[in-house]
Amino acid sequence: MPEQTVVLEQLNANDVITIIDSVHSDKNGHFEFSEVASEPGLYRLHFKYHKFILLSLERENVKVIADWNNIEKYNIAGSPASESLRKLIAAYRDQMRDFHTLNLVIDTLKARGSDSMVTVARKDIEDMNSRFTRYIENYSDSCSYLPNAVFAARILNPGTEMVFLDQFTQSLARRFPNTKMGKDFAEYYLKISVKPSKSHTPVSMNIGEIVPEINLPTESGTMVALSSMRGKYVLLDFWASFCPPCREENPNIVKCYNKFKDKNFTIYGISLDDKKEDWLKAVKDDNISWTQVSDLKRWESPIVKLFGVDAIPTNFLIDPTGKIIAKNLRGDNLQEILQNYLK
Repeated sequence: MPEQTVVLEQLNANDVITIIDSVHSDKNGHFEFSEVASEPGLYRLHFKYHKFILLSLERENVKVIADWNNIEKYNIAGSPASESLRKLIAAYRDQMRDFHTLNLVIDTLKARGSDSMVTVARKDIEDMNSRFTRYIENYSDSCSYLPNAVFAARILNPGTEMVFLDQFTQSLARRFPNTKMGKDFAEYYLKISVKPSKSHTPVSMNIGEIVPEINLPTESGTMVALSSMRGKYVLLDFWASFCPPCREENPNIVKCYNKFKDKNFTIYGISLDDKKEDWLKAVKDDNISWTQVSDLKRWESPIVKLFGVDAIPTNFLIDPTGKIIAKNLRGDNLQEILQNYLK
C-alpha cells in the first residue's frame, strides 16, 4: 500500500473510540504495533481514505496480510477471535449486497408495474432479514469471544430485537464477568432501552443510534414499515404542506432523489398534515414520487414524540443497517453527503 500513517483504535461497546497508537508504514506497506491489551477488546486499523480492518484481540501476536486494492479480503494469523470476526463481517457484507440486489429488483418491478412480483420480492427481503437476524443472534449467544459477541449484538436493530438484547445483556454479565466491555455494553443497552414516558418529550435521536421502527399508512391506506427499506440508505424526512421552509426545500430533495434513487438510496417521507387533501395536493404540486406516509395527527402523532421532532423540516439519514449517520441535511449539504456515501 502507499506510505501512510496507520492508526490503531479501540472501539468500545458504548460508541467511544480511543486512539491507542499510530505508526508510519514503509514504502512496501509494512508496519508494526506493539501494545498490551488488559482484556479482550475490539480494535481497528484505520488507514487513509476511510479504509479499515477490524480485529478482536487479547494477549497474542497477530499477523495481518492484505492487498491495498482489495482490503476486505485480508488474512489473519495468530488470532482465532479475529478470524471469526472476519468471517462474521464477510457474511454481513454478503447480506448487504443481497439486500441491495433485491431492492434494485423491486425498483425495476415497480417501474414495470408488476405489483404482484413486488410483493413476492418484498417477502423475500423479509425472509432474508429474518434468517440473518437469527444467525446474528445465535452467533452473539454462542460466541466464546467477548468482543465478537458484542459486535454482533450491535448489528441488531433495537427497535425489533429488544427482547433478545435484554436477555443477551443479562447473559453477557454471566458469560464474561467483570469486564469493561461488558459493562460498557450494559450502559449502551440501558440507553437504548429507556422508553419515553407520556409526561415528557424525548430527546432527539442522535447520530450513531439505531432508528426505531415506524409503520404508517400511505395515501391509499397501505401500511409501509421503515424496516422494509433496510439495506438501502434512507432519508427519513418530516415535513408538511403548511410548512413554507419544507416546501422550499422539497425541490432540492426531489433533485437528490432523482440523482441517487438508482444508487441504493430512497426516501421515507412523513407528513405532519391533518388534512389528507392538503397533503396529497402538496405531494402532487412538489413532484414528490417517493414513499409518503402519515397518520394525519399533526403534532400529536406518536412518531413525532418518539423522534423528539419539535420543528420541521427535520430529517435523518439512515445507513443500510438502520443506523442514523446524519441529521438535518439541507441544500447542497444533502447532496454532498449523499455523494460521499453513494459514490
